[in-house]
This record gives sequence, structure tokens and C-alpha cells, in this order.
Amino acid sequence: MQSIIDFILGIIKLIVFVAIVVAGIAFWGYNKIRRLAEDVKEALSNISVSTEKRNDLINRLQDVARSYQESEKLVMLQVSRDNTVSALRQTYLQSGAVLTEISGMAQRFPELKSNQQYNRLMDAIQGCEGEIERARTRYNGVVKEYNTQRTSIPHVFYSGLLGFRQAEFLHLESATAAPMISDDGERINQLLGMAGTKVMGAAQAMGQQGKILAERGAAKVQQLRAGDEFTYLDSERNPKGPVSRTDLAVLFDAGQINGDTHVLKTGTSTWLKYTELT
Repeated sequence: MQSIIDFILGIIKLIVFVAIVVAGIAFWGYNKIRRLAEDVKEALSNISVSTEKRNDLINRLQDVARSYQESEKLVMLQVSRDNTVSALRQTYLQSGAVLTEISGMAQRFPELKSNQQYNRLMDAIQGCEGEIERARTRYNGVVKEYNTQRTSIPHVFYSGLLGFRQAEFLHLESATAAPMISDDGERINQLLGMAGTKVMGAAQAMGQQGKILAERGAAKVQQLRAGDEFTYLDSERNPKGPVSRTDLAVLFDAGQINGDTHVLKTGTSTWLKYTELT
């Protein structure tokens, strides 16, 4: 009888010990992931601050440009309250389109191009561009560290349950969202949850996932075959797209865009008029 009691007590002690170890790992891991999540928010906020500063400078530059020619195409840039990756990307593209328009005016008006205030503002905007790029580089580095930590073992078992979602990288070259990196941690979590009697279900889920990836790959191949992608500015100077070169031709024939419509080829940073496309 005593041996049975000792055995039960030993099992209880082992369970308590394991529970304490697991709780300690979870506590330590939660604090680390939480810190990284806050770093991601801080880095994104720094980009937002630099973007707002750039918008303010461009607005002041517009005031200088308007003294040489009234232009309905120049619209005052507003500060977005939506501090997300998508909102920052859209704001950056819209402000870039306005800056391109002002640069075009400077080519037509030598007095504007030689204006001291104009040149000071352009230099300040260039400085903001550098600040934004440095902040973006730091942000993407923090995102990579956070995503890696969140999906590594043992954190993958509880990070999703505690609300830690995958962070998105920020690319400012196009209006489309940057591809999300594959969430291998979530797949590992799902596979482990399907252990034992659900092995067949896991195999079916993996097969379905493979089918989806194959379909996405085929769609990507078709997209590449269709040619380059472009972002264009509608009549209200809002970025639209991405669309193919064929789609641009259809929009032009339908009168929805014209020869002066600004377009941006994906992967580049220079806006061109539709008639300048080769």
C-alpha cells in the first residue's frame, strides 16, 4: 500500500514540476514576444511620423508652386489616422504623385526651379526620404525577428491563442501589399494538433494546402505571362491597381484614363505619363 501511495505522490510531483516548467517557459516567452510586438508598433509609428513630416513639406512646396501656376491637380495632402502598413503605403504613393507633378512644373518654369525656398524644401523632402527608408529598414528587421520568434517552438503553441498575429512587411514601391512570408509555425501547430487518431485528416489538410499552393503558383505564372503590372492615378489622384498593360489599354480606350494619366510600373519608383510608356 505504501508503495502505491509513494507512486501516486511521485506522479503528482512530476505533474506539478512539468506544469511549473511549462508555465515558466510560457511566461518568459510571452514577455519576449510582447516586447517584440511593441518594437514593431514603435517602428511603424516612426515611419508614420516621417511620412507626416514629408507630407507637410510637400504641402508647403505646393504653396510655392501655386504662385507660378494655379493647378487643380495639386491637392493638399491629408494626414491619415489609420496607422497601418496599407495606409502608409497609399499615403506615400499619393504624395509621390503630387511631388512628381510639382517637379514637372519646375521643368516648365525655370523661375520656380531656381526659387530658393523651392530648393530648400526639395532638399528637406530628400532628407525625409532618407529618414523613411532608414525607418522602413529597421521596421522590416523588427518584423522579421518578431515573426521568427512567434513561430518558433515552443512559442508557436500559444502565440496565436494569445493574440500575436503575423506582422506584415512594408514595401513602398507599389500599391499592392507585400507578400506575407509563409507561416510555418501555424502549420506546425496544426499538424501537432492533428496527431494520433487525426493523422488521415492531417494528410488531407496537407494535400489541400498543396493544391492551393499549386493553384497560386499557376495563377502567378499566368500573371507573369500577362506582362508587367502597373499602378495608375485616377481623376482624384488616388492610386489604383495593379493592372496589366492590356488593362491600361482597355481603360484608355474606354476614356477612364488619358494620355496624361500617371502610371507606375511595379518594381520601379518613377511615375510616367501613359503616353510615355514604351
